[in-house]
Amino acid sequence: MSSNVGSISTPLVRGALGALGSLGMALAVVVVPALAAQVAGTASTATSLDAIIIALNILVLGHGGGIMLSTGVIDGAVTLTPFGLLLILLLLSGAAMRRVGRALRPVRDDGVLRVGALRDVGAALAMYASVYAVGLAVLAGVGRSVDTAPMLTSAAVSGAMVAVIGGLTGLLLSLRREPTATVPGVRVLDLLPAPYGDIARAVLLAVSGLLGSGVLALLVLLATTVPDQAALFDALAPGIVGGIVLTLVQLALLPLLALWALVVLLGGTVGVGTGTAISLDGAQTGVLPALPVLSALPAPGDFPSWTWALMIVPALPVALGAVRLVRDVSGLGLRDRITAWIAYPLVVIGAVLLLAGLSTGGIGDGRLVHLGPQMSTLAGPLAAIVALATALVLGVLATGLIPWTRRARAALRERIEAAERTERGETAAPGRTAPRGNADDPIPTAGAAGAAGADGADEVDEADRAEDPAAPQPEAASAPEAETEPGDDAEAGDDPEAESLEAESPAAVAEPSGAAAATRRSSWFSRRRGR
Repeated sequence: MSSNVGSISTPLVRGALGALGSLGMALAVVVVPALAAQVAGTASTATSLDAIIIALNILVLGHGGGIMLSTGVIDGAVTLTPFGLLLILLLLSGAAMRRVGRALRPVRDDGVLRVGALRDVGAALAMYASVYAVGLAVLAGVGRSVDTAPMLTSAAVSGAMVAVIGGLTGLLLSLRREPTATVPGVRVLDLLPAPYGDIARAVLLAVSGLLGSGVLALLVLLATTVPDQAALFDALAPGIVGGIVLTLVQLALLPLLALWALVVLLGGTVGVGTGTAISLDGAQTGVLPALPVLSALPAPGDFPSWTWALMIVPALPVALGAVRLVRDVSGLGLRDRITAWIAYPLVVIGAVLLLAGLSTGGIGDGRLVHLGPQMSTLAGPLAAIVALATALVLGVLATGLIPWTRRARAALRERIEAAERTERGETAAPGRTAPRGNADDPIPTAGAAGAAGADGADEVDEADRAEDPAAPQPEAASAPEAETEPGDDAEAGDDPEAESLEAESPAAVAEPSGAAAATRRSSWFSRRRGR
């Protein structure tokens, strides 16, 4: 077939062929294990046709549809979806439409959608979903028997849902392209307008983390109940092929149990039959189907009060998603940021409620008629956890709390350092430096320097009186300062004793007022002696 996409027939044909290929792969996934189990079951009276019919019923259940049983042991509708099989079917649909999208070449070499790309892609997806839904309904009709009867309407609707979700994901992934030296790269979420691409990234991070929390809790339960599972597996004695089939069935149920564990961590309640409940308060369980994996469910009894602290585990991925959102929208306008902050918790809550709702169901009309999360107990705690985690991150990162905290811490550090400098005596007056001297010779203070200058002047006075008894006595200590003439400083500069006093006293440099007083006194006595 030509790859020319100029005609509308080419996308339609490619979509139809992709749907038929996906249905063939899905049929092989369920029929091959069923036939293997029938061949290996020597004690079984079921024929190969019976095995194929059972496989078709399982295929309808895997898409999220329902079947009616009338086996005598289980009577009524079975609507519990094995999420492991559902995940495989979504992957098959995504891979098929990814190939179709690449064949249609919706993106040009310059990274821009070509003319008519949306029309061709939409036509291919519509044809894919239509053929897939009709084909699954036909297979459901083929799978009808005396004991089992798939619901045709449920099969068609669930098949269309899987085809649309998986096919749309595959088409979006077909747009992705790594950048080269000459061709720009294409990112799927970058095609969305701001801030919706940023919201999608944050929601994907949060929901993936929440699912990881449920898987982690389930793995812990499985690891702590390995002896009980091994004992039940040995009691069933399924053999080699039967053991492989039993293992595949349990693997198909593991994602479902992981969602139930997530609901419990979020504060909700999960029922495993009429009158049963598992929550953070405790477990009330009864008789369960003989599946080794169900041994991981908690034993009946009350849990300790600290078990409620486990709600922090799912709050962490919600907070991480909020941190990613705040950083991604930091460069946008205020209106876009507010839109992102409001939409993020709402989308996370809606996604978790949708997954929890899909994980509910029942087996027959008896004791197992109600299985899965009790939605009324989940909505409140889920909304509180998501809202509080998001509000906490926004309060720290999206407001001025961090800059204000940094400024307050810097101001506090500055005050502490100033107090330490004051305590060490480092707050000297501007322009003054502390005197330096020998460590063994203490530096005199200003008062000590002034006293030293006065003692030196008294010694000179006594020497003058001893040499000249007729010299008159000074009237007062302050008189020389009052009678000092302008030429005294020049005369004092010739006095070697005054110069020696100034040189020997370090205070003469540090305190000029004391040195000036000693110089004036020495000058006065020299002048009197010269007269």
